[in-house]
Formats: sequence, structure tokens, C-alpha cells
Amino acid sequence: MSVSELMDEKDMADLLVSVPAEGLLHGVVWAEPLGHGWTHPWRFAKGQLKAIGSCRAWHPGLYRTMAACTAGVTVELETDSSAIVLEARVEAFPRGSREVLAETSECAFAPDGPLDGFSCDVDGRHLPCVLPEENDDGITRVEFSLDDPDEAPVSNLQHLPGLGRHHRVRVWLPCLTSCDLRRVVGDGNVIEPVEARGQLLVIGDSIAQGFVSGDPAHNWPALLATRLGMDVLNQGIGGQVFLPGSTVGLADEASPEVVVVELGENYRYEPCQEMRISRDIRTSLFEVAEAWPEASVWTLTPLWHSDETHPTHRGSCFAVVPDLIRGAVAANPGMHLVEGSRLLQASPVLMADGYEHPNAGGSKTIAERLAFIMDALSEPAETRRARAIELLSDGPREAFPILECARRGIGEVLVAEKGVCILEIPHHGTFVWGTAKKALREALDVFASRDFVCVLGSAPVHDVCRDLGLTEDVPCNMVIYEKGRHLDVDPTLDIRTLTPAYAELVAEHYSHPEYLAAGELEDILERGLVLGGFEAGRLCAFVGEHPEGAIGMLEVFPEQRRRGWATALESAKINEQLDRGLVPWGEVWPDNRASIALQEKLGLTVHPEKDMRFLSRA
Repeated sequence: MSVSELMDEKDMADLLVSVPAEGLLHGVVWAEPLGHGWTHPWRFAKGQLKAIGSCRAWHPGLYRTMAACTAGVTVELETDSSAIVLEARVEAFPRGSREVLAETSECAFAPDGPLDGFSCDVDGRHLPCVLPEENDDGITRVEFSLDDPDEAPVSNLQHLPGLGRHHRVRVWLPCLTSCDLRRVVGDGNVIEPVEARGQLLVIGDSIAQGFVSGDPAHNWPALLATRLGMDVLNQGIGGQVFLPGSTVGLADEASPEVVVVELGENYRYEPCQEMRISRDIRTSLFEVAEAWPEASVWTLTPLWHSDETHPTHRGSCFAVVPDLIRGAVAANPGMHLVEGSRLLQASPVLMADGYEHPNAGGSKTIAERLAFIMDALSEPAETRRARAIELLSDGPREAFPILECARRGIGEVLVAEKGVCILEIPHHGTFVWGTAKKALREALDVFASRDFVCVLGSAPVHDVCRDLGLTEDVPCNMVIYEKGRHLDVDPTLDIRTLTPAYAELVAEHYSHPEYLAAGELEDILERGLVLGGFEAGRLCAFVGEHPEGAIGMLEVFPEQRRRGWATALESAKINEQLDRGLVPWGEVWPDNRASIALQEKLGLTVHPEKDMRFLSRA
């Protein structure tokens, strides 16, 4: 007989073990007593519920119903039972959930089986999601068999109740609706609570709440918490945006070790003003930083979505939201920024509804990549930089650009592990070197720029292009001045450091203005990184440095060519870098034979073009 059947047999019920569910809850802030042994688990503090339902909220009615849902809440226990029953009263899906469930049911990429319900982890095994029907009295009995069929003493024969080994059980409650709990009943002798783990707090919208991965254990906050070995306090609310005051009071009830903020996507559905949204984002993130100063806080920019099903409102300021989030994160020292575009590929296949809400595969990808980012960036940037220098100092010469950038303090070392190093220069691109193919691919998935990547050495160019959607592959010769001695420069030549006053003239004569981002030329002039040659007091040639520190921008005005200016200016630039304790280097296109010849003349080592490839979009 099942446990549920035994519960209905008066002579057998006394043989069962029963405990209140309230004492077994994880992922809650408090539990509301409802009488007759029933309790409702709340994942929000009472003060938060007031803010969520106040007139300051965009949609207080929707938020109140979503806040009552039990996303991320679990019932956890250890027992010698062979099966358990959880008594619950499950509410009907609220309107906000029904609308998304209806859309999802029409999508080819929706999960198979129930789109929400109860699921269970037993000793590391996952039991599929179920949504049992309620009895005549409105009570749902959720029953799970705990014994592993593969461990039966004889084929198809299970241990007698109470005589098998103890099981560790985690029952996941529904994400998209609300439920009350009464008790857990087992056919063994013991049901004991599981000690709370460290806490992961996720503040977000429907994408965090769990719309619609098909299993409450398979949304990305649950998967991330499992990977981190933590309990999740999932404060995802369908339709939510940045709401100042919505975390007030929670610091008195929860002490998370890690906080993830995932908000912003819902701004695209309605008209909104940039000034107000900017204020709300800044205030909300400041409140999070103030509430948990010791926690590791990770704030996401919006993930990918498709505009085809629900186009962005014409009056929305959603286009500027990612930059507003970036600016607000930068204003809170110690808070980490995660580009949402790097957590999930731009593919409807990973969306349960085809346009916005991740399915189980999409949620798994988000959790894996976010955990990878957290692991890579949790230590200080200077520690990663120092490790990159240590790893590459005696390493292959093709990794030199990353090594020299790290030495100079240019860019940020994102990954520095044996076999993989990645360095990013903001607004410029990503430099990648690696020999460990699997680790390199994982790192590229989350860290590589989607617009410009420089691949060094034997890293798999084809894989990088395919995974990042890049179509242009241009080889380049790396040139390095390794002799360390100064070059001779004619002392009669008029060579000076150019100031920003020369920006217009330099831009006019630079052959590749497309290489410069907005404001980049003014920046390098301000930093004194451009040398100019003068004849009769007038600028006639110049040489500078690219953002990665490579010598470049070498231009001689047509009327002054073949007078030795190219040799003199590059020699002067090499000497200047030597004086700064740097190793001079540069990048030369293979078809620029004149420049290749100049590098060889000056004594620079010209490395094969296969050692450096620039990948970009067409």
C-alpha cells in the first residue's frame, strides 16, 4: 500500500511517522500559521510585502500574487522511510502565471510534461516534477518513493519501511503558484530536519521566479544554488522592475553570502522615462549594497529576448537600461557586473516560450555560466593579473600581448588558469590564448566579446567564430622588440609629444579611423602617447599606441615621405617605451610589406601570422 493509502486506514495510520512541514522549510523568510496545523511559507519579509503592494510599485496587484508563490522554497528532511507524503493545499495558477503558461503550451521549445508542480531530490537522484490532483477536501497529497530501484536487495523488491538506509530528501514547491503546507508523513520511524546551508539571495523578475523551466528544481536560481552548495532565497516576482524600498527589512531576516540581481527586462513592455528609471536603478542597487556589505553581489544586465512575439513599446527607454545598470554597479565598489548577453545564446531554442523565459536547457546554461563567472571573478582583479603574469612569463611567445597588457595594467584579466588566459579591454575587445580546448570554450562562452576577439596561438579559431557568431577572420603579424637597447635617432629632427590640440589634424591624416572608438584619440593624446614629427614647425608625421599598448598609428604625410620619418618616429617610440620599462611591440598586416621591412630593419622579431588572428563581425 502507498503511504497515502495507509493514511486513510485507521488501523495502519499509527504505524506512520509524521512531522509538521513548518520545521522542515528552506528558502523562506517566515512561515505564516493558518490554523489546524497549516502554514504558508513566505519568501519575503513583511516589510517587503508592503513595499511590493504599495502605490510605488508598477503593478502592485500582480506583484502581491507573484510574491505569494513558493518559488525556490523546499521541504528538506532525513528519514528512514521508503516513501513520504507532503500534505499541501495548492492554489490555482494566478492570472500572471496562466498567461505565460498558455503561451508556453503553444511553443515547440516548451518542456515536456508539467510546466510546474512538485519535484524531489533523493540522495542526489532527481525525481520528475508532478502536479497531483487534490482530494475532495481540497488537500493535495504529494507522494514520492524514496528507495532507489537499482539498490533493491532483490530485483523489484524494496527494503521494508524503516529498515533501509536513511535518505536525504529535498522537495521543491511550485514556482508559479502558491501553496500551504501541513505535514510530512513517512512509512519509517524518523523524519528529521536538515540544517540550513549558506544562502543565495536572488532578486529578480519572472526569469528568476522560474517561468517556465518545467520543474521547480530546474530554474536557474535553483540550479545555481545547487552548484554553489547553498539554499536559495528566490525573490523573483513576475513583472517586477527595480523598486526602491523593496528590500528594506530583509537584512534583519536574511544574511546571504551571495546576492544576484536580475531585473530590467520588463521596462520594455511599457512607456518609461530614463530619468526615473535611472534613479530607481541607482537607489535599488545602493540599498542592496548597504543591506549586505559583506555579501558577494552580482548584478545582471538584461538577457537576450526576441521582439517578434511581444515588441518593445515605442515609448520605452529599455534601450538605455543596460548602460544605466552598468553605471549604477560602477557606483557601488565591490559589486560585480555580469553582462546578461553572455549568459545565454540568442536562440529561441533555449526559451520555453520562444522569446523570453528560459526552458530547462536555457536555465542550465545560465546557471553554469554564472557559476563560472563567479568562480573566475570572485578573487580580486589584481590577483588574476598577477597570476597571468606568472603563468605567461616563461610561456609561449604568442601569448605575449596578454602578458604585456597585464604587466602594463591595461585591461582586465578575466581568466588566468593553466592553459587558458583571457584579457578584456573595455570598448576594444578580448584577447584570448589557450591550449586547453574545453576550458577555453567554457571561458569564451561567458567572457569573450561578441564583436571583436584577438585569438593568439593555436586556440581553435573556427570554434570561436562559430560560438560567438563572428564572420571575419583576419591574420596579423605580431612584432616584438626584444633587444632592450635604445635605437639611434637623428637628434636634429624635431620630434615632440602631441597634445589634444592636435586631435583634429591627427584624425584627418590617420588611414584607419575605424580602429578608434569614440573619444579614444583624445584619450591617448591626453596621456601623451602620440609622438609627432615637425618640419618648419608644422606636423608632418606621427606615431602612437593602440589601446592594448601596441605601437601603431604610424603615418607620414605624403609630401614628407621617403625622408626617414617612419624610421625615426618608430625608433623614438621604441626608446620612449623602453624608458617606461616596457617591451615594445606592434601589429602589422601581412600584406603591408613596407611595414614588415621596417620592423625587420629596426630589429623587431616578426612572428608568423598564424600566431595572431583578429575575429569580428562582417
